[in-house]
Amino acid sequence: MKPLAPILLLLAAVTTGCALLPGGGGLTTETLTQMASAWPLQIGEGRVYTDNDAAFLSKLQMIEGARTSIDLSYYIFTDDESSSKLVKALLDATRRGVTVRLMVDYATNYNDLDLLSMMEAEGNGKLQVRLYNRPTANIVKDAVFVTMGCAKQTAPRRPTECSAEKFAAIDKLFAHEKIAGVPTAGRNISNLNIGNSGLFLSGLYAKRGDVAALAVQKGQGIDVQRLKGQGATASPKEKEQIKRLGKDYWGSKTSGPFQRLQAKAELFFAFAMYGQQLNPLKETLTSLLPVDRTFSDDEVRDWDHFTDYTHHKFLLIDRNAVQLGGRNVENSYHMHSNSLIRKYVFMDTDLSATFTQGGDALAQAFDNLWNFSDMVATLGEVRQHAPNEFVVNLKYAERACAPQQGKPAHDKCVGAEMQAHVHDLAQRMADAKRTVEANARTYDTKYTPTPTPQAGPSFALDKGSLLAYLENLPFDTQLSPKKRQRIYGALAGKEAQGGKHIHDAWLRALPGVCAAATPGNPKRIILHNAYFFPPANLTYAFSRLMSGAYDCSNVTVTVLTNSIDTTDLNVVNLAAGHVLKAFTEFYQQHSDPARRATFEYYEYQRPAKGPSPSLHTKVSVFGDDIIIGSANADVRSFMMDSNNAMLVRNAPEFARTYLAYLQGILADPARSKKLNDYFATTTRALMVQEDLAVFRKIMAKYGVDKRVSEEQRKQIEAAFVQMLDDAYRLTRDSISPDLSAAKRRENQDRFNEQFKPL
Repeated sequence: MKPLAPILLLLAAVTTGCALLPGGGGLTTETLTQMASAWPLQIGEGRVYTDNDAAFLSKLQMIEGARTSIDLSYYIFTDDESSSKLVKALLDATRRGVTVRLMVDYATNYNDLDLLSMMEAEGNGKLQVRLYNRPTANIVKDAVFVTMGCAKQTAPRRPTECSAEKFAAIDKLFAHEKIAGVPTAGRNISNLNIGNSGLFLSGLYAKRGDVAALAVQKGQGIDVQRLKGQGATASPKEKEQIKRLGKDYWGSKTSGPFQRLQAKAELFFAFAMYGQQLNPLKETLTSLLPVDRTFSDDEVRDWDHFTDYTHHKFLLIDRNAVQLGGRNVENSYHMHSNSLIRKYVFMDTDLSATFTQGGDALAQAFDNLWNFSDMVATLGEVRQHAPNEFVVNLKYAERACAPQQGKPAHDKCVGAEMQAHVHDLAQRMADAKRTVEANARTYDTKYTPTPTPQAGPSFALDKGSLLAYLENLPFDTQLSPKKRQRIYGALAGKEAQGGKHIHDAWLRALPGVCAAATPGNPKRIILHNAYFFPPANLTYAFSRLMSGAYDCSNVTVTVLTNSIDTTDLNVVNLAAGHVLKAFTEFYQQHSDPARRATFEYYEYQRPAKGPSPSLHTKVSVFGDDIIIGSANADVRSFMMDSNNAMLVRNAPEFARTYLAYLQGILADPARSKKLNDYFATTTRALMVQEDLAVFRKIMAKYGVDKRVSEEQRKQIEAAFVQMLDDAYRLTRDSISPDLSAAKRRENQDRFNEQFKPL
């Protein structure tokens, strides 16, 4: 997962079911046939990589060997040194006649829109890019609403009259829209850019509160009676349009109303990131509006899932070779520690395999997402509904003025740059191409991949291994493509109906491991996962392994995850500690000593010397089966994001060597620490005080404590403590044997809904 900006992380921290295990027989062939996107996949050869360099070089080798097609899907896809090397390999493939399709996350990669356009332009007509989780029609309409004024009349009117007038105008403007010749009515998608709605959306996706504020302030003077639907800015007028906006921007920048709008927009970014329970929409988005605004349930839902990411990591070559796992396309995942990396180095795990049977099913799985137009947009569509010209030119101006000392001189310089130099798309794509070429050269000349003997271990898959491709998807694959509609989240006990097939597989696998374990053949369940903040239905499933519901006496359950010293998302660890406290209390008070599984919880430790890599792996071991993919053991992966994974079966030697590798980490106190005793003996009151002390250090680190009053500080800390209390209480009530099955299920769904964005 990409590290969140510090302010978003802090805002996350300060704002704030009885799901029966599906089946008891584990992951049978019949079950895999129902849930897997592709099964069975018979391999020719396969390998699992824990080393960043080895995983990256494997991707490059696969791309360089492609003959007909390359399909890719990634959460993060950028233009740093290793990523530029990969981009050049993709462009080289198109010159050999290879067809390339790349799908990336919209919210995460919007700021790289010009890079993606350059790739299409340089791709020899063979390269296409699409973005996942486009703004819905409801969101586009709301963008029009917040940037639309009332009709000019002399007689004063009540605010509700203006709202009704705006709604009527919006409905009329959207009524007859078509995309690719097909009416959009009933599809909840739109490419309209009306007034300043496109500028507003551009500000949102670029996370520029100043640009969103400009769109609102500029738009309030628009007369709704004169509005007409329009696409992206026509190229002959583009430069003048940007100059006018730039002039308005700098004219507004020092005004009190503009600054207040900007602050509210930035709060909205944070709240939109963190979901319904942490997102008081009426107090955030509506504070940008000139009149009262009432949201429909559908609109609340759409904003609530504004940051549903595609978290897939997927590379498919010629429909018969795949690499997937946890690695995004960025230096942090494809290099060891060096001067080129500006943030974390991640420890991750990828699986690479070629197939003798089943590859076409993998291609079909990619097609299913690629063609899901309810959520997936082409670059052309993005440039219609959220053109990036202004935000990118603002960045050019800021970059040119970086040497200026002092804010007044810097701001004056930026204003002058916006008037004097406007960069059109052709210029920006040329710059993107130069950046890619320069960064690729830097990778080749200034970075040396780790020699194989010194690299992290890799593991060969056994001959005869069978693989099953699992996905968490936003639609029901059992329906024909024309009938598929977007699914938002999932309910406890209805994981498969919600499209969450990876989590469904986890839940189904657990009792099967207990059934297969014997005194002479004990079994392991291991979650080797970067972010352990489990959805409440998964916590409940683990409680069943302890309660005596199954005989799990020959099973050991181990969690190995980041500590707060190694993670890039410390808010996850702070909240997860209180989930673990509630689970530990259940283990102490309600587990069956004769039938329960042994539970172990370990965290990675910061090395005494040298760089401190952060775990990003997402591997789960269920007895003889191992699942490698992109899904974290957290609520977000279950409730919001798309994910993919490969289940490995019939690979006893791989399982043996991988378990030995993990056991080496668990046995080394310099690398990991067992914390069962901490959660068993530390009172919750003391945990809260410890976490509050950590939180205060975070606030001080980013200077938040100096920018708020004493009263505000107390309110922020109270909200943080309430979040910890909610995590504990809802977990306790999700697994409590003293509550009814229906009440437990209700609490599971409440927990998952509240904490899904973390």
